[in-house]
Amino acid sequence: MNPDSKLKVHVEFGETSANFEGDADEVYKALSRFLAQVYPNLEVAQRLSYMPDLVKISENLVSLVELTSEGPILVAVSDLSAREMMCLALLGGYVGHRLGRLDKETLSSDDLARITGKAKKTVANELPKLVNGGYVGRTSEGEYSITTLGIKRTEGLIEKYKS
Repeated sequence: MNPDSKLKVHVEFGETSANFEGDADEVYKALSRFLAQVYPNLEVAQRLSYMPDLVKISENLVSLVELTSEGPILVAVSDLSAREMMCLALLGGYVGHRLGRLDKETLSSDDLARITGKAKKTVANELPKLVNGGYVGRTSEGEYSITTLGIKRTEGLIEKYKS
């Protein structure tokens, strides 16, 4: 990067506007101060908001899920319940799709039975519970994907499982 290069940022918030120029660190600090002044609740709003951290989730899935061209594979998680394994598989689908390794993030009930090693009847019995609990959503094509609530809960499961 050219040492003479400077980052320039123009920000407008309501009637207030500001321009910042300098190296990236200086601009970031100035922009943060500006936002804290014009929107003091920003820090609280950030702490209240949950956005799945793809990097953190991916790192936590290492040794639990492997991604293949055919979908996620669960590794060494036989002591988890069928419901937990299904959430883990769906989280693997979510991550695999976001990382560009899978064409879609959804899985069918047959996929979930194959990935978890559980009987199709077990999967069929657990899916409505996951959907009703808000952990999993059902698509119009009859496949399933993990919801934001499901991601959050499955992250907690992974942390407990790995400790």
